[in-house]
Amino acid sequence: MSAYAHQMERELSGLTSRGNSEMGSRFSIDSGCYMTSLAATIFIASLVTFGVLMVTLLIAISTMLQSCENKNSGIIQVQRRLVVDDESLSYCRILSLHSNLNSLDEEELPLLCRDVALQRIKQGIYLRELNFTIQMVLTYFKTIKPGNDNRDVVVMDIDDINLIKQEVYIEEAKHQRSKLILELYSKLRSQGYSMVLLSRNSTAEQLKSRGYSDWSGLIMREDARQKEELERDYRIVGVIGNHMDVLTGQRSWQSKRLFKLPSLTYNDIFGLQ
Repeated sequence: MSAYAHQMERELSGLTSRGNSEMGSRFSIDSGCYMTSLAATIFIASLVTFGVLMVTLLIAISTMLQSCENKNSGIIQVQRRLVVDDESLSYCRILSLHSNLNSLDEEELPLLCRDVALQRIKQGIYLRELNFTIQMVLTYFKTIKPGNDNRDVVVMDIDDINLIKQEVYIEEAKHQRSKLILELYSKLRSQGYSMVLLSRNSTAEQLKSRGYSDWSGLIMREDARQKEELERDYRIVGVIGNHMDVLTGQRSWQSKRLFKLPSLTYNDIFGLQ
């Protein structure tokens, strides 16, 4: 073979090699436009995750809006209920006042008033008012001191007045009331005051069973002589009563200060005494 033929063969061989190389490069470039299975899986998973997040966000927003709507509805209902209770309380106060003025039986009040009274006891309003009154009594007696001659006394009515029919709430209120009044008695004694107990018919044994002790005297509510002797021989610095007839009227006391503790009667619960 001539030298020219060998040269042509080498050139053709080179062209073939370059063609194959260029075709491989184009294949590599073209193949880059497609995703591998791993990349496709990641992409699809990302789309699913994004969709889940969007659904979760929509649910959260919907729940928040529903919660706000329920709260607003609850506020409106509470306000409406308070308005109704205020109207019922005013109505029952008027009826109870005139029932008391005419010496009528409190049980003759409408059932609505009984329900209002029980509701106020159930809500703790009665005990809060009682506790506030007791704190007011203690605050006053902290501002004064008993004399050294042991003639300063505090008269305390310890009869429980419960004219409302027995209910679970009444029994609990009675128990708490007895406990608070006994604590008041003990605190006044610890401050150095002589305590004289006032009752309709309680005996010393009954008072001891209720936790009372070391009183200076026990007088009956209807005994005018005992009352006169007490006022003559002692200085009455305070009278604490459960009912207005103990503090005013014919049984009024010559005392520096009078205190009325709320009792479990319609008038007291309705704030009339």
